[in-house]
Amino acid sequence: MKVLLLAGDFAEDYELYAPLKALEMLDIDVHVVCPDKKAGDTVQTAVHVMDSSLQTYSERPGHPFELTHTFADINLADYAGLVIPGGRFPEYQRYDKRVLDIVKHFFARNLPVAAICHGVQILAAAGVLKDRTCSGLHLCKIDVEAGGATFVEYDPESKNVHVEANLVTAPAYPAIGVWMREFIKLLGVKIQM
Repeated sequence: MKVLLLAGDFAEDYELYAPLKALEMLDIDVHVVCPDKKAGDTVQTAVHVMDSSLQTYSERPGHPFELTHTFADINLADYAGLVIPGGRFPEYQRYDKRVLDIVKHFFARNLPVAAICHGVQILAAAGVLKDRTCSGLHLCKIDVEAGGATFVEYDPESKNVHVEANLVTAPAYPAIGVWMREFIKLLGVKIQM
């Protein structure tokens, strides 16, 4: 099974690395791509720190992340699901028609999609949220509502996740564990203890 994971400069470090490692642990082949970049190129991640004493989150440099595959070479028919992390990269990739077409492909086929934090900005720009409900970082509420969806607001530091049909969304990195658990269920992966 293969999953596509979108990335870009200043993706949230945790929201990029943790899903990759969780899926790899289950022997899922994850292809991490970024528009106009090739396998072996890097993107710079960021770590966003939520502090209730500040008006917004702060940003620190994260790790450089090496892309696993070349964006121009992906064949969407190969993938069982899509992961869209948050951070700042959705702010600019939501203007890239190629990225929006990728999102539309997964929704048109009702394939599992996991978006967290600012990742929902890409979904809103792709026009796939109309008449749906989803979560994301509270600062993305306007984007989600402008995209025609009802926003489910959770505390950014919560471990809450929202699932509707093929879509799994969560507010921010504290929810990565439950966010991935629900995405993995949608992929049909069975874990026995």
